[in-house]
Order: sequence, then structure tokens, then C-alpha cells
Amino acid sequence: MKKVLITGAEGFVASYLFKELKNFYKVEGTVFLDKKLDYPSYKLDLTEKEEVFSFLKEKNYDYIFHLAGQSSTKVSLVDPYLTYKVNIISTLNILEALKILNRTNTKFIFISTSDVYGKPQYLPVDEKHQLRPLNPYSNSKKLCEEIIENYGNFNIRYIIIRAFNHIGFGQSENFFIPSLVSKILNAEDGDSISVGNLNLKRDFTDVRDMVFAYRLAMDLENGIYNICSEKSVLLFDIVDFILKLSNKKLILNEDSSLIRKDEPYEFYGSCALFKSLTGYKNRYTLEETLNWIYQSYVENTRSG
Repeated sequence: MKKVLITGAEGFVASYLFKELKNFYKVEGTVFLDKKLDYPSYKLDLTEKEEVFSFLKEKNYDYIFHLAGQSSTKVSLVDPYLTYKVNIISTLNILEALKILNRTNTKFIFISTSDVYGKPQYLPVDEKHQLRPLNPYSNSKKLCEEIIENYGNFNIRYIIIRAFNHIGFGQSENFFIPSLVSKILNAEDGDSISVGNLNLKRDFTDVRDMVFAYRLAMDLENGIYNICSEKSVLLFDIVDFILKLSNKKLILNEDSSLIRKDEPYEFYGSCALFKSLTGYKNRYTLEETLNWIYQSYVENTRSG
């Protein structure tokens, strides 16, 4: 059975990726924070070159999913130093170790972001769209992509996935939907909750679909691939849907601190290239995903 390493194994997406891969591969993970997982994991600081080299000298993997990193735009604006250090150095350390150890058998799968595109010049956004990142987080991902492509010159096998918004239960409340659900569940009828600009349209994919796509991507040749739902939805409609699930009537107050400057009105992608190579299709509707997230929060609150 082929071996897979997931970095950032303590994270939101990694838990779903493990479930997607466990029946097909022997899966191990690296963690920065202590967390008990359902599979073998190793505590490793990926920004420490010697630690990474020592680890990969002892361990040989067929695939490395690099999920570890600083993934919050908000955090990157407050602490760009942390964002650039964690995202770039961790990526560089793994690639350099693979090169020096001559691990041409290992495929490095890097999870990038649709944020590298910046403001869309046309819709849907495809892989040929110019890259104009607007913050340290997205710029760090762009720089990582360039580093990875350069290592392709040293026979390092790689896949770069530009993942659009993906959502699910367990996601950090730094993100729109989990923050919204938490606010609604904690409010009483007639209360007000703070929201950002709800007159925006965005592309959302269920995390379970996203990791299914990650598995399909493992067989692709070196390249860059979008993964997305290929459609946009108005943020207000998401709020309205979750409010109806809650049976609560709440007042929505727009909070300027939750609004990013120069946000495009609409943003959604094309994954026609990925679909043509893998046959990928989304399995969950947005309504099904939102209902799953909301009900999971409710059940978690009751059990907690």
C-alpha cells in the first residue's frame, strides 16, 4: 500500500482528507500543535530545516500533501512576518529535502488558494488568469507556487491545487460561515448580530467534495489546477438560509471592521481543466452542506 504524509494534520481539512484516503493508502501526518489523531502522527516544526531533513531522511512517502501553514487573511494582515515565514520556509524545507534526498518517487501536492488571482478580470476565473494577490497570505501562496515550479526543474513531481472557498463542520470561526452559525446559535430572538458586506457573491465547495478532488488530483501530471463549484452565491442568501434553519428572527448589523477594502462583487472559478482530466463532479449542494454544518453545530452544542 502506498504511503501518504499530510502536513498540518491537526487542521480542519486534514481530518477530512484522512477519511478520504484511509481506505486506499497508508496515511501518516505531521503536527505542530499537540493533538491526538486517528492515525500515526509526528510533531514537527516544518520551519526548522534540520528537523525536516532528519524526518524525511528516515521516512519515505509516495505523496506529501502540504496543508500546514498560516491560512487566515486576517492574521496575515496583522502578522505578515509569521505568514511569510511559516508558508514559504515550510514549503522550501520539504522541497529541498526531497531534492537532496533524490526523492523523485515522491509527489508533492501543494494546497494553494484562489486568492492568488486577486480581483477577477473576467469570470469564471481559470488557471490562465493573471495573479494579483492582495494580501500577505495570498502573496505567500503565489511565492510558494513559483518555488515549487522551480523545483520541477530538479525532477520534483508536484501538483498545485488552487482551492476556492471550501466549508464544513470544524472550520475555524475566523471564516465567514462558521462565524455566522456560531453567532446565530448564540443569539436570542430579536437580538442583533454583526455581519460584513452581504452583497457579495462567492464560490463555495463542501470540504468533503474538496478532499475527494484532492484524491483524484494525486494521479495528475505536474501542473496547476483550480477546484471549485463553478458558481457563485449571494452571501445574504446564505445568511437567510441559516436563519430559516434556526427559526430565529435576528437583526443584521453591518460592521465595518468585518469588511475588507476593494472586495470584488463577484468571484467564482472554472475547474473545467480538472474535470476534463479526472471526471470530477460536486456531490453536495450548497443547501445540503449548510444544513450539515448547522445541524452539526446544534448537536455539538447539545453534547457539550
